[in-house]
Amino acid sequence: MRIAVIGPVQDIHLRRWGEALRAVGAEVLFIGIEPAPEGLEPYLCVGEAVKRPRLSDFLWRRQKLRKLLEAEKIDLAHPIHLTPSALWVWSSGFRPYVPFAMGADVLEYTPNAPPLYRSWTLQSRSRSLLGYVATWTRRRLFPVALRQILQDSLLSVGDNYEICFSKKFFEKNKNIVELPAGIWLGELSLADVAKRRYLLAPRGATLLYQADVILRGYEDYLRSGGKLPLVLLAGAYPPHPRVARHAAHLKKSYCEMFLFFEKIIPKEKMLALWRETVAFVSAPVYDGYSYAVAEGRAYGALPIVNAIPSHLEILTHGYNAWFVEPFTPDRLAEAFSTIETLLSSKPFWVSPNVEWITRFSNIVENAKLFLRIVQELL
Repeated sequence: MRIAVIGPVQDIHLRRWGEALRAVGAEVLFIGIEPAPEGLEPYLCVGEAVKRPRLSDFLWRRQKLRKLLEAEKIDLAHPIHLTPSALWVWSSGFRPYVPFAMGADVLEYTPNAPPLYRSWTLQSRSRSLLGYVATWTRRRLFPVALRQILQDSLLSVGDNYEICFSKKFFEKNKNIVELPAGIWLGELSLADVAKRRYLLAPRGATLLYQADVILRGYEDYLRSGGKLPLVLLAGAYPPHPRVARHAAHLKKSYCEMFLFFEKIIPKEKMLALWRETVAFVSAPVYDGYSYAVAEGRAYGALPIVNAIPSHLEILTHGYNAWFVEPFTPDRLAEAFSTIETLLSSKPFWVSPNVEWITRFSNIVENAKLFLRIVQELL
């Protein structure tokens, strides 16, 4: 089967899922409008490359996209994310297509929508009045188009239960599959977790991921005599100014206890960091199926999470995770202190998490399942 994986090619979810489909026998072609990324082949750019594309850049190229898909004799268009990717494919008129919906694709909108200042769309947008107006407008106009995109698809894939059963978007869909992409299961290092030394905040230094609450909670923990260092990763998103200021303060006041990486860490170093991490914090205001959470669980780290649906669906407090609710600085500081004491006994969370990830979050097995379902529908 010849599949076009379509969307912003810097998106890590797109790259990993496309590579998994290829690994299980699909003929995969990556398509976008950004400059050709290193190591992603074969890749075709629709029209002149745009470094930071806007939605309008995709829509202006919709007919070029359809002509390219037809010329390449594509059997299935597979946009990753509903916007801009699925909107682009849908507006081109090419059929069949199967969109892969993830967190913000659905949960950015009502009834799940977070406060504007913690929204996904403001992570990369100017935090000016115009940015807030654009986010507010998008939330009201996009749901109509998104519902139609999903209804016209051959199959709709969502990466967690909350997304798939969001009636506002999926109520008229006949074919819906809940399927987390999963992670690559290499050689998992589960050596003595009790001897690990780091706490990790891997999701980003933004307000959507409540990095401001995490840093305040960690500072309270340090003031109470906490001994575990914290590593904060900014990842692909520019740090929120408030978070950046607090991070600078912690680096100055607790230089031996706090590390802040403002750029993406190479894969090998990230895996080495997981092997030194005893627990990690994931507390977005909403979420789909998180790759970071899955990867941390696979490497034996304890998830410290807030009680949002995507976490409640797959995690249990005191069994394979540690819930902090309400997610406030004082409650988080208490959780850090408790986890420090847990290191004196056998970590209870390692086996349940590794077994679950191995069974349900193997990206290769999930790619095989996806291809089997699609082949039955074509």
